[in-house]
Amino acid sequence: MMHSMFPIIPLATDPGDLRPVESLALTTPLVVAIVACLLLAVGLIALIIMLSRPARKPRNSDRARGTHSNASSKAEWRARIDDVVARHESGALPRHEAFVELAVIARDFAGAASGKELSSSTLTDLAYLNRTPANRQGLDALKQTIGALYPPEFADDARNRIAQTTSVQQAAEWVANLVERWRS
Repeated sequence: MMHSMFPIIPLATDPGDLRPVESLALTTPLVVAIVACLLLAVGLIALIIMLSRPARKPRNSDRARGTHSNASSKAEWRARIDDVVARHESGALPRHEAFVELAVIARDFAGAASGKELSSSTLTDLAYLNRTPANRQGLDALKQTIGALYPPEFADDARNRIAQTTSVQQAAEWVANLVERWRS
């Protein structure tokens, strides 16, 4: 005789042995569960709405502040550019370092004007920046200026004609043009 792992439950064989079971009192727990689910759904909908809003624009007081953060300070940026040219012409600043400083000035100016950190942005980084109607012209001008500065800044003068023929004065004019054309 085999023993089963399951207990043997006697079944009613006569319909007269069947008795109705008392009704289950589930009304209160079901109502509580439904109310809890509805509150959770409302909370999730509110969270989705809050998270799907676009980021708010910073107030003027939240924007970057500093000596070079507004349009009236363009003269200070031009002075920095002129200083690089003057130091190069006097022999105090080597040609290659002048191009590096001009690229730094261009990135610093664009960063101050846009409120974005651009000091270490490569040309590829600049190509992928989020452009809006308000910043498109300035960021495109920055990308063009940095692209023009790359050969004299990084290329081997002996092998690259653009790097050979670009003067510090010409590169300074590109950066000055960026400063003048930027619209905030």
